Amino acid sequence: MPSTPFSLQRPALWPAALAIGLAVAALPHPAHGKLPPPTPAEQAAAAQKAETERVQKVQEQAQLAEVQDRLATRFGKGGNNAPDATTPMNQLPKSVAEAPGTAGPHGGSRPSAESHSGNAR
Repeated sequence: MPSTPFSLQRPALWPAALAIGLAVAALPHPAHGKLPPPTPAEQAAAAQKAETERVQKVQEQAQLAEVQDRLATRFGKGGNNAPDATTPMNQLPKSVAEAPGTAGPHGGSRPSAESHSGNAR
């Protein structure tokens, strides 16, 4: 059998690993213990906390619904900012109000409307 770089031979490693594994498995685990049952005072406190959380959740849901209703009336269909509403031409930005083809680079000898330094050399 070829020698290994370990000080133990390969067949001796299996029993050592098995012994270590059994020792770890035999150790007592703290997760197997039981907690004592809660006292009536602790049960009442837990019930009170659960009721408080339930009431708070109901209030938050009501507030959320109110805000969603306000946003729906403001941005929903029929509101002043509805997606299908048209904006008058005098309130559009200059870049949108310009006729197509008058701004932007045009390839040729004529400089574009966005050029500020004249012809490129």
